[in-house]
Amino acid sequence: MPVFNLTPHVVTVVDERSRVIRSWPKASRPARVEAVREPVRETDGMPEGLPLLTERRTRADLPEPREGVWLIVSSVVGSAHPERHDLLIPSDLVRDGRGVVTGCRAFVVSRPPAKGGT
Repeated sequence: MPVFNLTPHVVTVVDERSRVIRSWPKASRPARVEAVREPVRETDGMPEGLPLLTERRTRADLPEPREGVWLIVSSVVGSAHPERHDLLIPSDLVRDGRGVVTGCRAFVVSRPPAKGGT
């Protein structure tokens, strides 16, 4: 099963003892989503002076889905593409002593595996 990393970071999967299971290099052209924010006028029931915005996200420039191919993307890219069934989102992040992400222990899949584990 081919897996391609479309994030701007090296993605490393580790086990419960932080041993590396697998690693993918960062993408030379990562998939990105932009947030477009616009101010909202005050709404009934909201405290006066509280700044409100609406936000809509653009779509990432993802390759067309291919059977058996998975794409590692950020949670922001994944949430902008709910129709996709080929996305892996790093989860259960592992951080170093400074709080910097050094790996993950799992992926959230954009769809559950088919019956029979495939």
